[in-house]
Amino acid sequence: MDPQGLKEDLRLFQSTLLQDGLKELLNENKLIDCILKVGDRSIPCHRLILAACSPYFRELYFSEDGKEADKTEVVLENLDPNILEKKLSKKNCLAIYRLGLMLNCARLAIAARDYIADRFETIVKDEDFLELAPPELFAIIGADALNVDKEEMVFELLMRWIRKDKEKRIKSLQEAFECIRFRLLPEKYFKEKVEKDDLIKADPELVKKLKVIKDAFAGKLPEKKKGQGGEEGEEGKLPGYLNDERRYGMYAKDMLLMINDTAAVAYDGKENECFLAGMAEQIPRNHVSLISKKNNLYVLGGLFVDEEDKENPLQCYLYQLDSLAAEWIALPPMPSPRCLFAMGESENFIFAVAGKDLQSDESHDTVMCYDTEKMKWTETKKLPLKIHGHCVVSENGLVYCIGGKTDDNKTTNKMFAYNHKRSEWKEVASMKTPRSMFGAVIHNGKIIVAGGVNEEGLTGACEAYDFGTNKWSPFTEFPQERSSVNLVSCGGLLYAVGGFAMVENDNKECAPSEIIDIWQYEEDKKQWSGMIREMRYAAGATCVSMRLNTARMPKL
Repeated sequence: MDPQGLKEDLRLFQSTLLQDGLKELLNENKLIDCILKVGDRSIPCHRLILAACSPYFRELYFSEDGKEADKTEVVLENLDPNILEKKLSKKNCLAIYRLGLMLNCARLAIAARDYIADRFETIVKDEDFLELAPPELFAIIGADALNVDKEEMVFELLMRWIRKDKEKRIKSLQEAFECIRFRLLPEKYFKEKVEKDDLIKADPELVKKLKVIKDAFAGKLPEKKKGQGGEEGEEGKLPGYLNDERRYGMYAKDMLLMINDTAAVAYDGKENECFLAGMAEQIPRNHVSLISKKNNLYVLGGLFVDEEDKENPLQCYLYQLDSLAAEWIALPPMPSPRCLFAMGESENFIFAVAGKDLQSDESHDTVMCYDTEKMKWTETKKLPLKIHGHCVVSENGLVYCIGGKTDDNKTTNKMFAYNHKRSEWKEVASMKTPRSMFGAVIHNGKIIVAGGVNEEGLTGACEAYDFGTNKWSPFTEFPQERSSVNLVSCGGLLYAVGGFAMVENDNKECAPSEIIDIWQYEEDKKQWSGMIREMRYAAGATCVSMRLNTARMPKL
């Protein structure tokens, strides 16, 4: 056996044993000799552990000269007790980051910094972000791990931070320059936004750096400086402002995401690769999925019976995918369980439109509205028609309900547009072909519908709706008559995934069978081309286009 490996195993065992023992003492309130008072909360602690883990406590409270040396109760002033929550959140991460730095607790500070870097685009909207001290800010915006897809956002955030307290912070601008990767900016943006910035132009040293950056755009780089050791063979480094390493978020791309009751799998059609976005055992079959304009994925409904809830056994659960943690977040279930409905969105609202009641088996005209900020369901304006098996798409703040089937088993070609601000449904142009159980998507500024079923059976007919003219026109017919096909517009390309077709079985009888292939529409040739004959991850899946980070997901 490897002696070094054995030694490492022993070290880890001893470390774990110590941590578990200390945790047990704390949980059982044994040997507690210190109480931290934070606001209205009292937190029992071991002063030995606090002193060992934090120079801040060791010097301020527990040294021989410390004024709190003999006190069992220590009051922490000007500190929100919520920042001592167990779990990092968007509300407390900035405070925890600053606390970790203040206490010289590297592990806490790094964990909070990484959380902020992951959710950078959301957290920078918090005004508290502009209150960070220079070292606190630079440690975040200088990191490779920053989850941004454009360097412009980092530069603009920095200049906003400078101007928030210009007199004090302008002296930090030279140091801050090292955190911006100017070579990742579009050259046009650099000329118009960076070179012409009045604060930058006023600093002669920064003007010199601008010249170096302009030379770099032209392909001329300065010699790399060697490290302090200067040893032969040691690779030199360019200054930070010439760093052209991509940020973590710059590996994100639009991907075709397939969600079923086993996993959420992302498919990169251009590279022909699949990645695991998250396991999905809690997601029921026959759910409905929606990707919002903010790139948030919501999954609603599905056939699920909660046998423990005798009064309301039928449930329509709502989940949101946290793609960073590869976890599903449970949100309030929809109060009106239903199937064969469709989802749309407008601003911060998600709509579950019509569908079939799971208990009465009758079609709905009701529309349920979920407020993503208040996390609350309400009922909104009813649809003019009771339908199920329809499609819903969202564009320009409006929600469009298309086709479907009524309770008299007749398909419709009608389309209605919903304006949530006016609480009003308005009938617009009807499709050429009545249909239900079909695919619909917004692609290149038009609504595309494909396939479906009507009184005559399955259809492969496709059509396109022009918002400007309020007219439907024929679109290239799908190669096979098919229902429940998933249409997805991803990275400027149009895909058709899966669905059901009539297939001859071993007994020479035609029966509806699930198809798990992927087709792509070729714009130049105006034709559908088969890409993948069998995509096993498409079985029973709903499909959306979602921007995901390939550097984060395991490849399948």
